[in-house]
Amino acid sequence: MKAFKIEKILIPIDFSESSLIAIEHGAFTAQLFKAELVLLHVVEKHWEKFSIVAPEMRVEAPDDFFNAIEKRLEETASNIRSKYGVKSTCITTDGNIFSEIVSVSKEHSVDLVVMGTHGASGVVEFFVGSNTYKVVTESVCPVISVRAHANKVGFKNIVLPIDDSIHSRQKINHAVVLAKNFAAKIHILGLSDSNDEGELKKFEMKLEQIEDYLKKCDLPYSRKTINGGNQAKVSYDYAKSVNADLIVIMTDQDENLTGRLLGSFAQQVVNHSKIPVMSIQPIEGNVPYVMPY
Repeated sequence: MKAFKIEKILIPIDFSESSLIAIEHGAFTAQLFKAELVLLHVVEKHWEKFSIVAPEMRVEAPDDFFNAIEKRLEETASNIRSKYGVKSTCITTDGNIFSEIVSVSKEHSVDLVVMGTHGASGVVEFFVGSNTYKVVTESVCPVISVRAHANKVGFKNIVLPIDDSIHSRQKINHAVVLAKNFAAKIHILGLSDSNDEGELKKFEMKLEQIEDYLKKCDLPYSRKTINGGNQAKVSYDYAKSVNADLIVIMTDQDENLTGRLLGSFAQQVVNHSKIPVMSIQPIEGNVPYVMPY
């Protein structure tokens, strides 16, 4: 397995506050990794609803609307080039938002998607889900989701929730690459649901292996185990307590321990965390740790 790399970043933009924050996160990351950006706006069928998000852009017809969007995307790319010195490609397309985002990310061999999320709750969260969460579950590359108030760019404290899911440790390689480049500290959070002494010992051995790897990578870290409770809530409460600016999760972390009526672990964290979240799709098989250099 190759080390996680970031050479191209996709930022879906609807010009809402959260997507403008995502631009800053994505552009800063691109500058750090010497990556290029792909700026994408997806026009839904009811394009006229855009005036609710950006009332200053008054348009009368679809052609005028596309022209206005393309002009604003180019202005955004120009500002990014001026501020961050990052190459940006602009794409305007139409269709279903989340499927277009996933399609464009594949077509352009994107390594990372950075997108804003408005969050979701209640019936909408469980039965419909946000576009962000749909992208998270379909994207073949990692997705960083950010809320509107996450103004601080860069990551100095990264939380790694580790449970007994089969793929839980696959995200460690990604976290290490980010920590190395952002000079960040990794906070290992063990999420246990067992009261059996033997099982707990096995679980702690798993965490010790992660510690050993982080030592080899010469990264600062902390480690804590919390037993029981809603694991999603435990994770973002802990992240707040260590002043984290990123939580790294797998999309298949155990939903049985969060409650099906509330949605899966990943769905709850993505929809409720005010701290940016990196979500990673698992791959089959045993994935070894890879040194980030």
